[in-house]
Amino acid sequence: MSASQTAAMIAYDSFILRCCLAVALGLLIGLDREIKKKPLGARAYMLICLGCCALTMLTLNLAAAGQEGTAAVDPSRTIQGIVGGIGFLGAGAIMSTTETGKLRGVGSGAAIWVVGVVGIAVGFGFLAEAASVALLAFLILTIVDWAQQHRPDLDNGRDTSDGDD
Repeated sequence: MSASQTAAMIAYDSFILRCCLAVALGLLIGLDREIKKKPLGARAYMLICLGCCALTMLTLNLAAAGQEGTAAVDPSRTIQGIVGGIGFLGAGAIMSTTETGKLRGVGSGAAIWVVGVVGIAVGFGFLAEAASVALLAFLILTIVDWAQQHRPDLDNGRDTSDGDD
């Protein structure tokens, strides 16, 4: 490996720090889901954020370590794979009740997608941006729910009597 390739790779200490930040930001988003006793709690959100972050960084390191004559690694393809996988997880969180036909779990599905994006952002090194998105997601999850509980007219006719999204 040349010096320029080594410099482009993410150092181990930076790798660990970013993973820790991803776990903390995943906890921030997952905390709301945990408090509201949703099927996917804080642990799942932390693991999703960590996995997205680690896979992004490993892909960047593979791309930086590429040698002449070998297949190039395209980080954007990893993002595509992560987003597809996260979409699958999010869709699994969304259920339709047979009696009313109303969707349940849409907030959790959206939160899963956002936590994946946060993990990718941390993996790429966009730490302030990732923290801002995580904070905004937490505020949306908590403030909108609080407002709907205190002002039922803000509910747009959704059935929230069972506490689901």
